[in-house]
Amino acid sequence: MKLSNSDVTQRLTPMLLLLLVISGGASGAGAPADSDSNPCGMPGPLFERMDHLLSASGTLDYDGTLLVENGRGREFIAVSSAADAASFRRLTRVAGDPSRSIAPIPAEYRTPCSLARSYGLVVEAAAGVVAGRATYRLTARPRDNLRFAYVMDVDAELHLPLRVLTVSPDGKVLELYEFADVTIQPRTVAMVVPEREESAAFRLATIPPGFELISEGNAPVDYLVLSDGLTNVSVFIEGQPRSLPSGEGVALRGATLTYTRGTANDRLITVLGEIPVPTARLLADAVRPREGG
Repeated sequence: MKLSNSDVTQRLTPMLLLLLVISGGASGAGAPADSDSNPCGMPGPLFERMDHLLSASGTLDYDGTLLVENGRGREFIAVSSAADAASFRRLTRVAGDPSRSIAPIPAEYRTPCSLARSYGLVVEAAAGVVAGRATYRLTARPRDNLRFAYVMDVDAELHLPLRVLTVSPDGKVLELYEFADVTIQPRTVAMVVPEREESAAFRLATIPPGFELISEGNAPVDYLVLSDGLTNVSVFIEGQPRSLPSGEGVALRGATLTYTRGTANDRLITVLGEIPVPTARLLADAVRPREGG
């Protein structure tokens, strides 16, 4: 079955939208950073800011217009959240572009301490105004070459990220997400996380440090979804068209990498995400058939 653009969109969530749809995962919405809630010894003010940030998406609803800008141009996207999904619709495409939904992602694995293992985190007290709202700045610098850096301007009161820069290892800004306008309000209905889908027929023999498997399934093709808490990556495995030779292909749109590899056993592996090429290669190398599949 050929992987369609709509399938890709459903599984691939831009970094900023990922932060806005992950359900919970922090230690307690700004709980005091004592030794029990802060086992990694992170400085108290930093821990509390990170805890607020990671908890915000599970307690707030929002509607707004998002500017996305990269080397290929810019576009505006209408985004909104509800208890059962977040949705987005491109405003600068053809008229009638359909709204696309992103199901909530459970995030029990995502805590300030888990992020600190993969990123060096720095918070600045104030970063200016975005969409009419005061913000503070959070910088996340990777501790390895497996992920990009992020500079986030976060709502000072409600702790939602309002502007995010994705930065390559050589310091190049790959993509900008920024709310042009946004309305935020407390969520009155608990977020509903969908039931787990059937397992994929494939697994990963190894997972890059800092990443966790958060979802998998087999429709319309086998797929695995991983996240390190700030970015996610999807691995699709399908039958390889006879006309496509074995080998690899790489395409970068903004911060989003599309990496494809045709294998000797007639499989096509596609890796999609805001990751460097070495990370995509590691993931493609690790794909194995599941035993008994």
